[in-house]
Amino acid sequence: MEREALQQPEMPPAEPRMWPGKRLREAREARQMSREEAARQLHQEVTIIQALEEDDYARLPGQTYVLGYLRSYARLLKLPENEIVAAVQIERAETNELLPENIDYDKPVRLGARGHRGWLYLVLIVLILTGLAGLFFSLPLPFDLGLSSSR
Repeated sequence: MEREALQQPEMPPAEPRMWPGKRLREAREARQMSREEAARQLHQEVTIIQALEEDDYARLPGQTYVLGYLRSYARLLKLPENEIVAAVQIERAETNELLPENIDYDKPVRLGARGHRGWLYLVLIVLILTGLAGLFFSLPLPFDLGLSSSR
């Protein structure tokens, strides 16, 4: 009996966390609002509403947009915006679906693809100019410049 008293009491099972998308969908349905109506009121595409409700943030443009969409949608449905956004930030930390792991969230985000695009344009311009110069110098001139010494 003494041994039983030393055991920790059994904890109730943790309440499953409700994903923000499910919470938004249930609130929309409770208001008997269609996805189309929500999209119209938010001035958004239905695909954005669908992606938010399915927690499919990969279909959306980026973290800043996702958080803004969620805030607007939560405000429309009279849900606490901060709770919805906080749930997404927790989810992002767990799954890293919104941004790659190697980004420091305290620093401004530099988009890698755009950073390399400038070099690509520079290389293309140099190649085009080199090709044009080669073409120009390989063509015969339509007139004599008087530079030849054979008179």
